[in-house]
Amino acid sequence: MKLVTFVLAAVLLRQSSTLTLNDDTEKPIFPPQFTTEKIVGGEIAKQGLAPYQISIQTLSGNHFCGGAIIDEKWIITAAHCLQSKKATDFKILTGTQILKDHNGTYYEPEEVIIHCNYNNPSYYNDIALVRLKEPIKFNERTAKVDFDYSPLKAGDKLTLTGWGTLSLGGKIPNELQTLEVEYVSFEDCRYLHKNSTWVDYGHTCTFNDFGRGACHGDSGGPLVANNKLVALVNWGRPCAQGYPDVHARVSYYHDFIRKNIRGCQNQN
Repeated sequence: MKLVTFVLAAVLLRQSSTLTLNDDTEKPIFPPQFTTEKIVGGEIAKQGLAPYQISIQTLSGNHFCGGAIIDEKWIITAAHCLQSKKATDFKILTGTQILKDHNGTYYEPEEVIIHCNYNNPSYYNDIALVRLKEPIKFNERTAKVDFDYSPLKAGDKLTLTGWGTLSLGGKIPNELQTLEVEYVSFEDCRYLHKNSTWVDYGHTCTFNDFGRGACHGDSGGPLVANNKLVALVNWGRPCAQGYPDVHARVSYYHDFIRKNIRGCQNQN
C-alpha cells in the first residue's frame, strides 16, 4: 500500500460524474459475495507493525477475515464475517505476519457475539466480538490494541493492515499487507457514495486513489491511528475503484464492547 493523497475538489468532480448505483436501490454496488475485503496497491508490512492483527480461518486453515486483539480473551471483527458461523466453525491465528508460519499461535473461540442490531444487507452495526477459550499469551509478536476515541480531521492519516487478496478475485497473500489511507468526513463520504444511506454515523470512511484500497479478505481488520484502533473494515466498492472505503467506528460501539467484555462485574 502506498501513501494516498486526497484532493477533495478533484475527487468530487471525478466521482460525481462517474458514480453509479443499482437502479432499483440506493445502495452501493457491493454484492454480499464481495463483502470480505482485501488490500490492493499496498506493501508488505514491516515486522512488528501490527502485533494486534489476527487472521480468522476455517478449521482447515484458510484465511477469510481479519480482526484485532482487544483483550487477552477477546477479538473484535466485522459481524458479516461470522454471521452464519458458530464458535466451533473457525479458529484464530495470532503472533505472526505470515499466514503459513509455524511460529504463529492458534486459539479456539468459545463464543461469538454479533451486534444485536446488525443489519444485512445494509451492514449497519457491522461489528462482532469473539471470546476465546484460553487467554492469549502476549509477547513481542502478540499484543492487544487500545481504542482511539479522538475526533479525526479530513486528511488525517490512518493505517490499514490485512491479508486480503491483492486484486479482485486474486489469491490471498502469505505476508501481511499495509496501506496508509486518509480520513474522509461523514458528509463527504456520503456525498461520494451518492448520498447512500449505507453510509451512516457509525462509520469511518477513508479515501484511496484508484488502484489502492481494501478488498476480499480484509473485512473485520483493523484501521489504526497512532497505534490505536479507530475502526474495522466493513465494505467498499470492489476493489480499489477510487471511492471511499467504509469502516465500523469503534468509538460509536463503546457501550456494546464494554458491556460484553466487562459485563456487570465489579470494576473496583
